[in-house]
Amino acid sequence: MKAPTSNTLLRFGFLITTLGGLLFTLDLPLLRLAGAEKWAMVAARGLLLFTSITVSWLIVRMVRGGNGPFIAGRAGLAVIATNTVANIAFIGASVETDIANVVFILALVPILTAIFARLFLGEPVHPFTWLASILAFVGVFIIIRDGLQSSKIIGDIMALVCACCTAAAFTIIRASGKNVATSLGLGSLVSAVVALLFFNAQLGTLLQPAGFGVPAWAWLALNGLLVIPLSSTLIANGPRYLPSVDVSMFFLLETVLTPIWMWMLFGEVPSRAVLWGGMLIVTTLLAHSVWRLRVGMASAPLEKAYAREP
Repeated sequence: MKAPTSNTLLRFGFLITTLGGLLFTLDLPLLRLAGAEKWAMVAARGLLLFTSITVSWLIVRMVRGGNGPFIAGRAGLAVIATNTVANIAFIGASVETDIANVVFILALVPILTAIFARLFLGEPVHPFTWLASILAFVGVFIIIRDGLQSSKIIGDIMALVCACCTAAAFTIIRASGKNVATSLGLGSLVSAVVALLFFNAQLGTLLQPAGFGVPAWAWLALNGLLVIPLSSTLIANGPRYLPSVDVSMFFLLETVLTPIWMWMLFGEVPSRAVLWGGMLIVTTLLAHSVWRLRVGMASAPLEKAYAREP
């Protein structure tokens, strides 16, 4: 059979990454549709994500064989810690502040990752990246200032904590070079245990009617068992066919589309300060991504990427 051409692989890469990015934009709206008690959502979402990721790992292990460990050493443990904090902060932020604030602040993850790589891995950072970092932080300040005026600063800070933990996880993965996907599931499980043991998660709220009269647990199951696992899988396979920087641009779909879903579903109109700060962040990240895409492509040709073991 004739091997696919580079153009075919490129189109396929754009297809799966676009679908993954579009699915990821449904995460926050589904949490808001669930509308359950905050810690109950942490517990339920964590258990569901752990179940989905673990079952997927077992299936892949049976199909492909192998005897690799479930936790990838110290790197895996570190990712569990960062993912646990990120999960708790993410749920808390989605409850304590407007969704637009959360989305725009999380758009800082690529820039924070570059900063952490420079500080902890010694990787050189281009002056244009530093400029983009400064402009992005200005956008975050605009958003947080709006949160101060509307008594939502706690939620904004929690979103920033989530962004920092996510960037830290990326840095750990890059430094170790190990597959720590299962650690994401374990981090979700630890988050659920913390919510159940220390924060008196009110699981009964998951049975109450939520968005459109559907029980909260149904929205969380749709999110934790299908949307996020599938989105993560599609985006994770994107770098096999596209440069990593190109894949990272699709994360900005959440920044653009999630506020639109929230406006359509709940009439939640972002404030002017949030819009200005978010526009600055999005414009900066888009400009930085386009620049990075022009100065360097993936190190391996697409034909070699296609030939790698799946």
